[in-house]
Amino acid sequence: MLPWKYLRWTIWAWLASVLLLPGLHGAALAAPVAHAVLDANALPPVPLAQDAVTTLDGACILPGSDMPPGPQAAWQHVALPHVWQDTHAAYEGAMWYRFRVTMPRIPGGLWAVYVPRAVMNAQVWVNGVPMAYTGSMSKPVTRNWYTPLLVQVPTGLWREGDNVIHIKVVSGYKSRDGLSLVSVGPLAMLEGPYKTRLFLQMDGAYFANTAVLALGAFMMIAWLRDRDQLAIGYQGASALLWGVGNAAYLAAHPFFDDVVWVTLSISCMVWSALAMALFFRRFVGRRSRMVERSVLALMLVTPVWAWLSSSVYVVALGYGLAYLIFMICMMQAIHGVVMSRRRDGVWLLAGCALLVPAAAHDVAFQINLLPFDAVYTLPFVGPIMMACIFYVLAGDYARSRRALNRLNGSLAETLAQREAALRESFARLAELERAQAVSAERSRILRDMHDGVGAHLTSALRQLQPPRDQGVDLGLVTQTLRDSLDQLKLSIDALSLQEGDVVGLLASLRFRITPRLKAAGLDLLWDVADLPPWPKGHAPALRQLQYILFEGLSNVLQHSGATRLTLSARAEPEWLQVSLIDNGRGWSGEGEGQGLQTMRARAHVIGARIAFLTRPEGGAELRVSLPLAVDEQPRSEADGGIDLSSAA
Repeated sequence: MLPWKYLRWTIWAWLASVLLLPGLHGAALAAPVAHAVLDANALPPVPLAQDAVTTLDGACILPGSDMPPGPQAAWQHVALPHVWQDTHAAYEGAMWYRFRVTMPRIPGGLWAVYVPRAVMNAQVWVNGVPMAYTGSMSKPVTRNWYTPLLVQVPTGLWREGDNVIHIKVVSGYKSRDGLSLVSVGPLAMLEGPYKTRLFLQMDGAYFANTAVLALGAFMMIAWLRDRDQLAIGYQGASALLWGVGNAAYLAAHPFFDDVVWVTLSISCMVWSALAMALFFRRFVGRRSRMVERSVLALMLVTPVWAWLSSSVYVVALGYGLAYLIFMICMMQAIHGVVMSRRRDGVWLLAGCALLVPAAAHDVAFQINLLPFDAVYTLPFVGPIMMACIFYVLAGDYARSRRALNRLNGSLAETLAQREAALRESFARLAELERAQAVSAERSRILRDMHDGVGAHLTSALRQLQPPRDQGVDLGLVTQTLRDSLDQLKLSIDALSLQEGDVVGLLASLRFRITPRLKAAGLDLLWDVADLPPWPKGHAPALRQLQYILFEGLSNVLQHSGATRLTLSARAEPEWLQVSLIDNGRGWSGEGEGQGLQTMRARAHVIGARIAFLTRPEGGAELRVSLPLAVDEQPRSEADGGIDLSSAA
């Protein structure tokens, strides 16, 4: 929960920034400015302390020449800090500042002249001798807005008694030109204030600006990787524009013409404020196309306004409008954070509490409500504000990552449970399939025994029970029982056959039937070549082929009267040809009996062709053609329309 006291602190800080900061320097604003023309020697010289720093708060000024004017020129006396706008409105060029100081005796150590701020460039002269300067003194003038100047003066240049110090300030831009208070004293005592101001106005500002640019670039990359996070995109754009705008002010040597450079810097600062306003709205979930389009339209006209701005007050007015929009959106964001009790929202309030008084201070500085030698605070507070917002966004990202990790962990756990359940289901299904396979195999064996062995045993039983007027044909009964036994053995052999292995089936048939053939006086000739696998040769099809061949062998034994039997197999382009060829009496012309019809029906079931041929040289041939193509589906046993029993 965000305590109400944080919001109260923010409001009190804003009130202080608006009401108190401009009054801190009221005395300086109220200081009278003299415009009377006088002799430069009319003012008494300022005595210099020997072991302390003396601050010079008044000077004589005169616009003009390359060399210091003489004391009888038309000098004007002014108080420092001095802004040209107060005495020489719209003037651009060189301005001379003349100081008279008294030195009781020549110092024994090094002394220096310290100028905290001179806009744009400054050069120090001591008793008519030019000293160091900050930048180019002719157009294009170096843009040294904030560079302090510490000039070491050789001991030999000082004179006991009166000394004259000239400071030449050169401008070349539409800017707030002027000179701050000037200090004279021992070098060792002036180095500390000089380094401090150099850090505040230059080095520290460069460092802070680099940090803002890096932070903005990081957030823009984050937004480019996730375009849905538009708030991060606005924040990154604001940081980048802020950094570019500050860099335009800090750059001593512009890349473009001054008008373009100033327009760019002003536009970037306004764009940064407007982008931050859009971020505040997105941050608390306020989304309005009309508002965003209005702000974007204002961004489009900003460069035109910046180009046409004729004074610092017009520029400040534009900044004020942008900051007003910024403040309204920021108040909406603070209200949303407080009302929603957003986690880490106190960091946003802290950043806003720092930003608002700093912005008020810098606007007051921009329109000359603060002393000329004041220091801008936004270059340092801006990165802190950006860092606070980034900390909040990083917290949101971290929480999102943790929530995502928890969700991933939950999903992984759920997935593991589902996988375990699925594996268990697959195991049960596999067990069921195995049970079904065992049951199917049992059914097949029983069916084979019924169709083969059972049918033969039934026939043998009938043969043992002839009519009363007929005797039992023991030879026929014996033959039937042998067929039954051979059929049983072949059925058992079929269990170990591989699918499509026709050669294995023929070899098993040869092994089982050879003893019977020899007993019957038949010689078996093996004429089987290497055969490719039969594509349709699954177990049921192989059993049907086995029944066909066994039925053919039984016919040869019972009816042919042959002495020789050839088992032949060849591979044709589209068929596997399997034949039983005997040298017996051949096929009778009385039509097909039950046995031949059963063989034809079995061939139909497996998609094979069967032919009962008479050989020209005598004898008969049973030819079974097995298709090598797999486009035809095997037919069920019921498709044959007849009983496929092996009973003859």
